Amino acid sequence: AQIRRVFASDQAIVKKNRTVCGIGISKNLLFGVVRLCCPVILMIKIQIVSIVGLSLAELEALCIVMREPIYRAKQILSWVYDKGATSFDQMSNLSKDFRCKLSEKHRVFQTNVDTITQTARGTEKFLIHLTDDNVIESVLLREGKRVTACVSTQVGCAMACRFCASGLLGLERNLTTGEIVEQVLHIKNHLLPDEHLTNIVFMGIGEPLANYDNVVKALRIMNAEWGLGIGARHITISTVGTADGIRRLAQEGFQVNLAISLHASDDMVRSQIIPSNKKTGVKNIIAAAREYFEITRRDISFEYILIDGVNASKQDAESLARLLSPIQCNVNVLPLNPVKEFNRKPPSLETIELFCKTLEKHGLVVTVRKKKGD
Repeated sequence: AQIRRVFASDQAIVKKNRTVCGIGISKNLLFGVVRLCCPVILMIKIQIVSIVGLSLAELEALCIVMREPIYRAKQILSWVYDKGATSFDQMSNLSKDFRCKLSEKHRVFQTNVDTITQTARGTEKFLIHLTDDNVIESVLLREGKRVTACVSTQVGCAMACRFCASGLLGLERNLTTGEIVEQVLHIKNHLLPDEHLTNIVFMGIGEPLANYDNVVKALRIMNAEWGLGIGARHITISTVGTADGIRRLAQEGFQVNLAISLHASDDMVRSQIIPSNKKTGVKNIIAAAREYFEITRRDISFEYILIDGVNASKQDAESLARLLSPIQCNVNVLPLNPVKEFNRKPPSLETIELFCKTLEKHGLVVTVRKKKGD
């Protein structure tokens, strides 16, 4: 009755009735029923082209639209996530007709790997080509038995941090869920036969919490048993400190690790190197971090890039220790990786050692991160 009232002004209802299950109904009215009752199905048919960007429920809905049994959805996902399929033609337990129909409007992947380069320290950088001719970077890191995929979440970055090359050209656009998940799949499919992907970090190009919905959906796919099957505690999201995003993430029911790029203990210094801090403020970030820990019970990691003459003195360490001492956390210290566009350099080894010892004296757990590449 509600649908009929919505479309009462449509003269086609009167002029061109059709019978569906014995009820007179127009084509426009039928479309209205679908539009109001099946938004997921319409979204899949009209907007989504990458299978990798779909949840199990969405793929099951697509199978229904294509008049296939819903168990086909899990078969498709198994081919993608377990067997490394990159095209429908490889999915041999699907009928040829179904594979052809899928190929008409959908693809398994919508991105391609342009190049893979290995750094002197053994990491591998993937240059990934997007359908709109933008490119992004993902990184494969190996350390002992740990095999980590580092993924990007945006083309460019709006944060404009005064030490990071990613923000030099500004923000172009958010990545889709599929474009985020495909980075991990490209890396996973590249691994040696005896290697196994163990960790995922959102530490590539872009601010993850500024692309919140797509990132959270990607998280669910990465964590799902039918997806990549990576445990939440083996996934880390790094944020420059979007306080509202941190609070929102805490309510999602995940126990993912949170790494906050702090880099200064007071607003004056932090706003100089991270302009977005002017809208957020250190106190608000710390308050959001506390809330995240209280809800998830996951320790917070604070990332701190040491920049000579800016934030690396013993006094800076004392101030940071006072700020973080009430929080259950650890501090990852990273000597600056210089970017030629910024006239900054890392401090001396002696300064780095003094900074870390000062934090440890106050009971903080400190790790000095090794440089993994440019």
